[in-house]
Amino acid sequence: MALIPAAVSAQETSSAMSFIDNAMSPRMSAMGGVSAALEADAYAQFGNIAGMAFSKGTFTAGISYEGWQPSAAGVNTGILGAAYRINDRFSVTLGASASFNRPYDITDEYGISSGQFTPKDWRAGAGVSFLVTESFSAGLGLNYASSSTAPGSDPLYTAFASLQFMYRIRNFSVSLAGNNLGIPVTSVSGEKFNIPMNGELAVSYSNVWGKHGLSAAVDGRMYFGSGIAAGCSIGTEYEFAGLAAVRAGYHFGAESDGLPSFASVGAGLNVFGVSIDAAYIVAAGSSPMKNTFSVGIGYEF
Repeated sequence: MALIPAAVSAQETSSAMSFIDNAMSPRMSAMGGVSAALEADAYAQFGNIAGMAFSKGTFTAGISYEGWQPSAAGVNTGILGAAYRINDRFSVTLGASASFNRPYDITDEYGISSGQFTPKDWRAGAGVSFLVTESFSAGLGLNYASSSTAPGSDPLYTAFASLQFMYRIRNFSVSLAGNNLGIPVTSVSGEKFNIPMNGELAVSYSNVWGKHGLSAAVDGRMYFGSGIAAGCSIGTEYEFAGLAAVRAGYHFGAESDGLPSFASVGAGLNVFGVSIDAAYIVAAGSSPMKNTFSVGIGYEF
């Protein structure tokens, strides 16, 4: 229903704050950007709030570092995430990130340099999920984000929400979500910029055979607000004895719409509730995603 008015408004606005739509954990990155419909982890606030309602654990937290598009944008991002299952029905999630972009020289009207400025982006939010029935859950996340792009000017800022529903039957899960739902941000000059709002449909399968575990998911998104664009991710994870995992994925996007395509790989280790995860983006040619990587450590009980 939101697609029609969004397509009209796209004639008057452009997009901003794309960082709020980035994969926000090594596991997500390693699986091509898949987030919804999987087992929830410490970073559920960034794409799988409703999944926390099905979690078997009580508490999980993690911290990670991401080198985003090092050869193009050179963004360094620190990410924090946590989730807590209050009881059999209610769970809460928390998440925050801070990004430092590549600095640039500041020059006056005569071309004389007066130093450097480092653009900064950050976001923070909290969410709640509710297990409606044994097979159906709902999650709502509220977030705030800010982007400082030029010295001496007020930063862009916005508040936005994400709403997710998940249905699970046996080894299959289906997720439907509306992400980054918010109003356009306005610059000092009065120009309006839409945030990357999107609708998401994801399907996953998970199973365990003795010491072997397998998860796979397909995640499709339709972007609206600044023109219509679509992207799709597919990812898989193999786990052995709950101790070690290897992951791989692929994300397809239309380059003309600013959505790059790339492959991804990663691995994880889990010992006594402590997990270490890493991911690496494999992209061809001059793709801005080339050499993007992330590493993180977490704890769960």
